[in-house]
Amino acid sequence: MENPPPTPLLPGPTAGRRTGDPAALLSLVPVPGGGWTGPVGGHDHYDGRSLTERAMAFRTRMLDAARPRTGWHRTVSDTVLFRHPPHGAAASLRLWLRDAAGTVSARPLGLFAGSDVPFQHTVPGGHGFAVELTAGELGLWSEAVVPGDGFARATGREWPEPPRPGAAPPAEATGAPSVRDALGLTEHVEGGYYRQYYESATQVRTPRGARPMANTIHYLLDRDSPVGRLHRNTAHITHFLNSGGPLHYLLLSPDGELHEVVMGEDLAAGQVPVFTCPGGWWKTSRLGEAADHGLISEIVAPGFDFRDQAIARAERIAARFPEAFEVLRPFISG
Repeated sequence: MENPPPTPLLPGPTAGRRTGDPAALLSLVPVPGGGWTGPVGGHDHYDGRSLTERAMAFRTRMLDAARPRTGWHRTVSDTVLFRHPPHGAAASLRLWLRDAAGTVSARPLGLFAGSDVPFQHTVPGGHGFAVELTAGELGLWSEAVVPGDGFARATGREWPEPPRPGAAPPAEATGAPSVRDALGLTEHVEGGYYRQYYESATQVRTPRGARPMANTIHYLLDRDSPVGRLHRNTAHITHFLNSGGPLHYLLLSPDGELHEVVMGEDLAAGQVPVFTCPGGWWKTSRLGEAADHGLISEIVAPGFDFRDQAIARAERIAARFPEAFEVLRPFISG
């Protein structure tokens, strides 16, 4: 089966900057079954070579007051949902789930910084799900399918109407624990904190050996650890903003060109909720000076392995990329 045409790996100019319309800013279009959806991107390469099948595909979704609920959706692929800001009582999303036995349940899709509810959730292949806006003017999330042909093989279902929503999720509580403690994150070698949530049971053969088809983490920068040091990964990594920010990224391509990406809620200012860092590029991140934290999700496909990661060394970057070195030097660990 042919892969859908990919969207650019790095964000480009968008059409709704003047109006601030999120649908226009994110190139979203209405969906007959409910809500809005964006263009499909994906991971088609690894270590500079084309994969025999797309490892992962993703798209951004939105609900608003006019379209407050999606229809039921099922795919043979695993589907990982990543919640974007805004959060709290002002904007609440509820995820309805239907397992293989037909049992229906519901859970929040992210709550607020300091809650123990992750901002990502995996729906196993063959299970159904729907998303509902239970409070606020709009709710935004992204979906990734593993393997990446899942959107093309998805089906809508006329399952019974789920129960109507009850009370909205609780507002952020005073004295809530830190994001790091609430989600049980641990220190990362790059700086910041992380925890793995999903790993595909399907393996894919790569030039470096077998890897999971994909895996995901939460990754956090806070005031105690506000910098992700310069490093490089073999696989493409797609980043999804979950809470806080802005987060400032510098990306260095193999030919020495620097790119800057800012993850944040201010779409009209050019900040983005999602972007992909291509495999083989150097990447560093830092927390905005006025921000207390920035929490993201990352999906790596083919899946992450520490053997595929390189931490930058100053002498190597200076010799290979002299024009970019002075900009990147503060983010190099040694």
